[in-house]
Amino acid sequence: MRWRGRLGLLGFLAFTVFPIVEIALLVELGKRIGTWWTIAFVLGTGILGGVLLALEGYGVVRRLQADLSSGKIPQDPIIDGVLVVIGSILLISPGVLTDVTGMILLFPPTRFLVRSGVKRWIGRFITINL
Repeated sequence: MRWRGRLGLLGFLAFTVFPIVEIALLVELGKRIGTWWTIAFVLGTGILGGVLLALEGYGVVRRLQADLSSGKIPQDPIIDGVLVVIGSILLISPGVLTDVTGMILLFPPTRFLVRSGVKRWIGRFITINL
């Protein structure tokens, strides 16, 4: 499949299928735990996303500064920074799947696994000769 076809499929999934699945999950959650608890869940995860962005983001910036001051190329802190921002945005946006994905990206043990995959993916496309 060509890039244009992949991007079209990805766009379709991102803006059509994914929101429908999120709405269905929120409706089901509302049926099981109640409307007000579902609203509290959505608000709580949004607040948690903001707080974790501040806490984890600060830690990533500290590691980035430490790598730069010691003369190292800050590979992992840059990837971590991107993953933390994406995870926080996903937590702030309402939805069950986005919240689960956001949590995976925000907590260091699971972020390590995702970072490893991202590094392998980047390694397929970028070669650096120093």
